[in-house]
Parts: sequence; C-alpha cells; structure tokens
Amino acid sequence: MGTPEDNFTGRADPAGPPAPAPSPPWRIVVPTVLACYLTLVRLLRFRALRALERRHAAHAADPYALPYWQAAEVMRLHQLRDTPFLFYFGTQWALVKSYGMATGTPLLARTRQLCDPARVGRRAEDTAVLLLELLVGDIDSERGRRATARLNWMHARYAARIVEGDYVHTMALFVLEPARWIDRYDWRPLTYLEKVAYFVYWKELARRMGFGHLVPDTLEALEEWKRGYEAEHMYFIPENRAVAESTVGLFMRGVPGFLRGFVRALFVSFIDEKPVREALGFPEPPRWAAVLTPAFLRLRGFVIRHFFLPRPVPLDPLARPGKDGRLYREARFVGFEPWYVADTWYNRLVVWVTSGGRVSLSEKFQTKGYVPEELGPVEFEKLGRDEIFKEAEEMKAYAGEGAGKGEGQIGAGCPLAFR
Repeated sequence: MGTPEDNFTGRADPAGPPAPAPSPPWRIVVPTVLACYLTLVRLLRFRALRALERRHAAHAADPYALPYWQAAEVMRLHQLRDTPFLFYFGTQWALVKSYGMATGTPLLARTRQLCDPARVGRRAEDTAVLLLELLVGDIDSERGRRATARLNWMHARYAARIVEGDYVHTMALFVLEPARWIDRYDWRPLTYLEKVAYFVYWKELARRMGFGHLVPDTLEALEEWKRGYEAEHMYFIPENRAVAESTVGLFMRGVPGFLRGFVRALFVSFIDEKPVREALGFPEPPRWAAVLTPAFLRLRGFVIRHFFLPRPVPLDPLARPGKDGRLYREARFVGFEPWYVADTWYNRLVVWVTSGGRVSLSEKFQTKGYVPEELGPVEFEKLGRDEIFKEAEEMKAYAGEGAGKGEGQIGAGCPLAFR
C-alpha cells in the first residue's frame, strides 16, 4: 500500500486496482460476421436480375420484340430462381379464380373431374405436370410438342361446349395473376421486361393451341380485355361453388379437425377480390384472416430480401426420363397426390413424411411414370395417340417456319386442335 506521501504527491500505487478484463472475442466476431453476411446478401440479391437485363438490353425499349425462346429464358429467372413460391402460388390461384366464370364451370361440374373427390387429386397433378412441361420445359422438344398436342386433343373432346373467350380469359389469369402476387408480396416486383416476356411466351402457346388470333396485342390490352370479360361473365352460379368447394377440400386434406375452420378462413382470405369471392359463393373472410395473410406474406418478402442469400441454382421441377423412356416426377415436387413418382424407398419416405403419414406410394398413383400423350383423365389415357403424334410432327415443322413471328397459326380457331 502506498505511503501518505505517495497519496499526497499523486504517485501511482504499484498495487492499485487491476486493469479491466478484455471483451470476449464473440462480441467482436459475431457483429463482424453478421455485418459481412448482410453485406453479401445485399451485393448478391440482385446480381442474377442485373445479368439478365444486360443480356437482353437490346429488347429493353421494346420487349414485345422478344422471340418466344428468348422470352422463355427471361421468365425462367423468376419462375425457378428468384420468386418460385409466389409464382406457382399465383398460378394455382389463377385456376381457383377461373372457377368464378359462369361460362366454364358447368362443363367442369358435368365431367366430374373437379367435383369428384376420387378424381380431383389426379386432375390437379395432371394440370401441374402439363403446365411444367409447357412453361418450364422446351415447347419445341419432342416431349414439349407432345404435351401441347395432348392438351389440344383433350380440349377438342369438349370443343362444342367451351366458349372461345374462356381460353383467352384463362390465359390472362395465368399471365397476370402470378405477377400480381409477386409484385405485392415477394422480395422484389417483376420488371416490365419479365412481365412482357411471360405474355410473349403465352401468346406463342396460344398460337399453338389455336386461339392466338383472339389474344390482344399487348399486356395492357390483355388486362383491359380481362376486366371487361369478367364484368360480363363472372357471376355466381351453383356450379362455381361446387367446383370451388372441391378445391378447398383438396387443400384441406390432412388438416386436423380442430384446425379446419382456421385453415378455411385463411384460404378464403387469399381470394382478396370481392367480385371473385362473390362469384365463387364464399363469404367475407374474418378480419383477423384478412390482416394476417398479407402481413405474413410481406414479412416473408422482407426477410428473404434482407437476410437470405439468393438461391444458388434454379429449381428443376421437370420430370426426369427413366431408362424405360418414361418420365418420373421427384417426390419433393408433388402437390397433393404422388402421381407418376417412381416407387423407391427414398420416394416412399418423402411422400410419407410430406403427407403426414396419410399417403403411401402404390400402383394406384402410376409409379411407372408417364409420357405426355397419356396425361389426363383415365378414360382418355390410351386414346388419341396417333392424332397427338401427327400434331407433334406438324408443330415441329411450324417451329421451323417462323414460329413466334406472327406468321404461323396453329389450329386457327376452335376447337383447340392443330389443323
């Protein structure tokens, strides 16, 4: 201890209080790592979009000049990498909204494809498979041409009972609805280039399906046409409600009884346009559901944008060819029922886990895979093969003779068939 003289003169006491302990390393390391990570997210989040815009800079002034094969490249970014969840959610919701059209649901109800609980699961999966073949696959490939021809062949079975305008309206929903959900709730909105590219691609599909001449020339004109068509034909009839309720039942499979009211309220809250809800026969959703749904989706978009690194590689949901030449889906991309999934122990485990133990792979779900010309209702499975192969060959010739330039028209007029 220092002497009184030391204290008086202010000399340091060599045995004074100890120096403060150094801060734990984690107090420096953790904030530094977090700051570096968030900076990396910020740097990489828009990199793929900027690269896409540079590749297609020549079409920035007039994206309608995109040929359909370049439009396909543009739309793959938001389909498979940047915003796949809300893209496919919006596509699914486009189908739900189409059930509000009084011109179309009587046929759907009559065929029982969407009203019979035993059939609705396969119908949903077949629709998903066909859309993937057309939107994610190469429509000029052999399987893409056969998928398009198969869709045309199935539509032709009911051509006399399908209103022409419904084809254009369904296309308008597929084009506009995913963008509406992405723009409102995902981590970034779609660019104008992406929106027009998707329209250009769908217009090419419309040509191949026989109604390209009915589609307006621009995205804006299509949206205006859609509003007018809905004002005339979107209203309640009992068939709308029957088809919509069947879809609700499909979504609610496996939901415990005590949660059904909660899940149903959320389902209805997704139908956020009053005219659509009234046409489907659904009531107003509870206030809490109408607030919770958009709040959750906006929170999801905020978290992804600021805290998640971008997806390193695009999703690849297309069915893969097997050694037998048939196509097999991956179990992780199944929606409601595991149709066309190979019967392996891994797929059995994935299906069992994702279905909560409710579903097991079996021959009932055609574990032998599929070929495009067999998709659709079971009663049509073995029908139309010759016509489909012939039309697929005609599409091959069409694709080499000016497809996408407005010079060709496949199946001009209804029924949607190659002529």
